[in-house]
Amino acid sequence: MRLITSLHPEQLRIINSINSEDALIISAPTSFGKTFCVFEYIARNRPQNVVLIVPTLALVDEYYKKIIKRYRNAFREYRVYTNINEEKEYDFSKSNIFILTHDRVVQESIFSKLKNIDFLVIDEVYKLENDQLDDRVLVLNMAYYYLSKMAKKYVLLAPFIKEIINYEELEKKPVFFRSDYSPVVNEVETLDIIHEDDRFAECAALVDSLETQKTLIYFPTVTGKYGMYKYIDDVVSDQPPMDVIPDNINMFIKWAKEEIHEEWCVVKALERGYLIHNGQIPVGTRIFQLDQYDQSDGYTKMLCTSTLLEGVNTTAENIIIVKPSRKSNKPGECFGAFDFFNLVGRTGRLNEHLIGNAYYIKGPNDVSYEFNDAVKSIRFEILDSSNDMDIQFGNIENNQEVLRFFRLLGITLEEYRERIGTRARFGTVQKLYNRFLENYQDLESVLTQMAANDTIGRYGLIKVLYVICEGKEDKLDISLITGLIDRRRPQIKKVVNSTQSYFISRSIDEIISKAIKLKNGYIEHTFFNRVNIIKFFCEINNFSKEQLDVFNIKILSAIEYLYYMNIKNKKMLLDLGIYERDIDKIIKVIGDDFEDAVELKDRLVNNQHRFKGISYVSTYVIKGLS
Repeated sequence: MRLITSLHPEQLRIINSINSEDALIISAPTSFGKTFCVFEYIARNRPQNVVLIVPTLALVDEYYKKIIKRYRNAFREYRVYTNINEEKEYDFSKSNIFILTHDRVVQESIFSKLKNIDFLVIDEVYKLENDQLDDRVLVLNMAYYYLSKMAKKYVLLAPFIKEIINYEELEKKPVFFRSDYSPVVNEVETLDIIHEDDRFAECAALVDSLETQKTLIYFPTVTGKYGMYKYIDDVVSDQPPMDVIPDNINMFIKWAKEEIHEEWCVVKALERGYLIHNGQIPVGTRIFQLDQYDQSDGYTKMLCTSTLLEGVNTTAENIIIVKPSRKSNKPGECFGAFDFFNLVGRTGRLNEHLIGNAYYIKGPNDVSYEFNDAVKSIRFEILDSSNDMDIQFGNIENNQEVLRFFRLLGITLEEYRERIGTRARFGTVQKLYNRFLENYQDLESVLTQMAANDTIGRYGLIKVLYVICEGKEDKLDISLITGLIDRRRPQIKKVVNSTQSYFISRSIDEIISKAIKLKNGYIEHTFFNRVNIIKFFCEINNFSKEQLDVFNIKILSAIEYLYYMNIKNKKMLLDLGIYERDIDKIIKVIGDDFEDAVELKDRLVNNQHRFKGISYVSTYVIKGLS
């Protein structure tokens, strides 16, 4: 069965290789169409139980939409899940597809649910490369380790990989498939500037010259001197608003002003013909803007950071690289040729733009990039000997550093793996414990006071926890976290305005940006995981039950409630891009007993006329499922 209108010969080679091999690593350029090969294989061969692991929720959404739209008929027999409910038993005698981020599978309780994997795919596999500074790399490596052992067949996808060092040491040795073929031509033009401060002016002139062509404008950061929001304030905001703004954009802007803030950079950009994509923006907002970019002739310019580059496909004809990042995709590394040409490869698209143009605004101190340098060798962390791997594999008999730390805590390996596991790297846990000891008295004191007096707010507790988590005190972050961990689900605008009254010297742009960043990532992941570890430290240091109850009620259970961590069906709505303040209203209409994401989609579409008082963003997301 052929479901794609045209497959180039290299794609056919890949599909044949997937057919013939039990384990395969595929390295091909960004615009190659690797994902299409995966879906075409599934559509043709119908493996019964499929697990697709991707690095971001944006890719979960993209994969899901490809299944329910482009492959609707071929995948009709599959149940589709975008998270795993630990309390649910899945029927593996039927056809299932699990589309998951790696951090949602790397727990023993989750592994035990995936009893049968016929076909496993892990995307953006270069993120498996050893990186002792990144906790999430540990999570991805362990997800790969456990899932690949369970899978009858697996495929790893990546761009620009020359080789996997010592991959033959893997338990199920994969065949390495590399292709340099690209169905589009990517051309790079370097625009030299004399002074660093000329970047924005050069970019603005180039944007004007490209007129109506679909163009991505890349910035190294969201904030900062050469960040996206600085460009909006310095350049975009000086441009007059559009004379005619489409009704759907106007409705989104109205919602954003009421719910987020009228000074939000996204609002300023949209009013002047620009779209925005970065990791701080809520899922529904990202979906809305990507759709406008792909579908609208009026909105042809999208400001973005590296988060757009993690596998999300666009229809861009051009990309302007305003400044290369100071960092690579790996913390501690310089932004290299691999990163540069991964950016370049986001332009051009098979059957749409056969030529993709990249414009590199190069300052006097910026590096020149050569394509030959983009191809690199990587080594999976699971093949290395390290503290983390010794802990995960239970090989600590000769690891004196780990044994000393366990003796210091008075715990066993089993307790460490059960309570900490892959929440953080061993080095991170050591630092957290040292800072826990340094702030022991302050933490014990605030917990004692709160246990004795329920009316005391959580600011003091969050302050101590933040210092232990980050090794510093940031009063703005602490104040915003305090406002955002509120079971009443206040509008971001309300939290921002309340916080601004105490930080009058800080710009409104900075406060809004920090609030969104904390809400849409830090609180749910980094802060929650580290506070769980700190609570474990409290337990082994004999904090009282009353003190530990404060931990649970004031912090952990509040975050679980706000992010629906223990209510998976509501979490599915959140992942779809439904705005959080609408979820309970929607559940009252459709119920919470839907089996999978396809049934959820059907209920949303069939009942959309019954939803009253929900936001424009949620209405838009639901309509897009039709």
